[in-house]
Amino acid sequence: MALPNLPLFENAIGFAQHNNGPAIDDIRIGKQFSYCELVHAVASLRSSLLDGRMDLNEERVAILCPSGFSYVVCQWAIWAAGGIAVPLCTSHPLPEQVYSMEEAQTSRLLGHVVFEERVNMLAEKTGQPLILLKDSDFYYEESRVPEIFNMDKNRRALIIFTSGTTGKPKAAVSTHDTIDAQTAVLVKAWRWTEKDRIHHILPLHHVHGVINALTCALYSGATVEMHQKFDPKQVWERWAESLSPKKPALTIFMSVPTIYSKLIGYYKTLGEQEQQSYSKACQQFRFMVSGSASLPTPLRESWERISGHILLERYGMTEIGMALSQGYDIDERIEGTVGFPMEGVQVRLMAETPEGSKIFKDVTDTRNVPGMIQIKGRNVFKEYWGRPEATKKEFTEDLWFITGDFGMRTGDKGYFKILGRGSIDIIKSGGEKVSALEIERELLSCPLYINDVAVIGIPDPEWGQRVAAVAVMEQDQASTLDLKVMRDELKSRLAVYKVPSQLRIVSELPKNAMGKVMKKKLVKLFE
Repeated sequence: MALPNLPLFENAIGFAQHNNGPAIDDIRIGKQFSYCELVHAVASLRSSLLDGRMDLNEERVAILCPSGFSYVVCQWAIWAAGGIAVPLCTSHPLPEQVYSMEEAQTSRLLGHVVFEERVNMLAEKTGQPLILLKDSDFYYEESRVPEIFNMDKNRRALIIFTSGTTGKPKAAVSTHDTIDAQTAVLVKAWRWTEKDRIHHILPLHHVHGVINALTCALYSGATVEMHQKFDPKQVWERWAESLSPKKPALTIFMSVPTIYSKLIGYYKTLGEQEQQSYSKACQQFRFMVSGSASLPTPLRESWERISGHILLERYGMTEIGMALSQGYDIDERIEGTVGFPMEGVQVRLMAETPEGSKIFKDVTDTRNVPGMIQIKGRNVFKEYWGRPEATKKEFTEDLWFITGDFGMRTGDKGYFKILGRGSIDIIKSGGEKVSALEIERELLSCPLYINDVAVIGIPDPEWGQRVAAVAVMEQDQASTLDLKVMRDELKSRLAVYKVPSQLRIVSELPKNAMGKVMKKKLVKLFE
């Protein structure tokens, strides 16, 4: 039994040898696993995957497991065997899962019996061998801690697919060194310790769930309480259980704005006594994080009133992990900003010079001037699998990664502010560049009974693009908003060229698993 000398594994072995606290609390099966049980299960599955071979030599192995101990063991065992883990989204339809396996050129699939029907279909569709695992396959009595062997940290380790909001998802490859860089800096910045217990409800096929919430916890010896899916009632009830000896206290919660909105919505349906109890339960957390999408000001303020927490906001993406973060201290969490670059991460803002020149200037040290966000550091991914031209296109000649997002620095201290995705959130209308995120924040702040909103650019032969809004209204308020009412309200808040000239009311906005609006689908509403 052996594991590689990568920091994540060395740390886990250290925790197993010293205090051997709980690593995973798997809520689905009602069982808690220690660090010793974790490293032994990983080493055992590694041996099975190798089946006499010395190394998987960066073979891509797909994972379709429920959130819990089985997922972690599969992911770590692939890494320990020298393979590349390709976690699949459990909620995606079959064609999208097949696409992920084919795009990553996986050679086999590790599947859990919970998804037996689906993994059998995937094996049939792709012609790839299936290793079907059940919960008992991961149970081992504690024994001697695995030995350590050398592994190059620059080897490829993980494929996470981009969100697909602007095109077909691409398979972004991270090395072990990339993962370590992304993890170590967050552990330090957010002050993770062995005493932490995170309430994990995030999908395990995105950086937010895989790195920020799972890997950071295990890197620092904390406990990951892993839940299968989000349900607002279950979340509030779980938090309240910590007020009594029924359940251990939680210290960290990370999620997306959509989830916080649903938690607030459920909270509002409760009686005063329950609300007081649930608000009190929020005090067990030392901090809460919101990411993966812009956090509207009204939502931020509502959550603070209910929970007493000012959500920590950060900026990152599949290819870079987290690049910017607000400070851990409350007074450093400035509304509408994402703080400063993480340690070891270089960030610059590049603004276009006159149209057509293709010459950019660095405006990082200038206030209130928008620029394209570019990143450099160990945290940046290696490549898009099998797409060398697409990879080359996303880097400058001096090897800065071009995020595709626009931002600027504001205030005396120069906090970074995200203006949105260049291709979908920066609207070019009549020669002006308009931030869709800015308009969305204002719409949600207006007394218009808007529950959710997306602002998009609609092609226009005269203006280039026209600004349009797609709104979801609060219950029974759909008839209260029309274009004139909206425009009259916004004209006192925004420059006229920023005010939407078109409006559609819908029952819900199309979103991906991380709560990002699929804006390209909304353009069809105006055709």
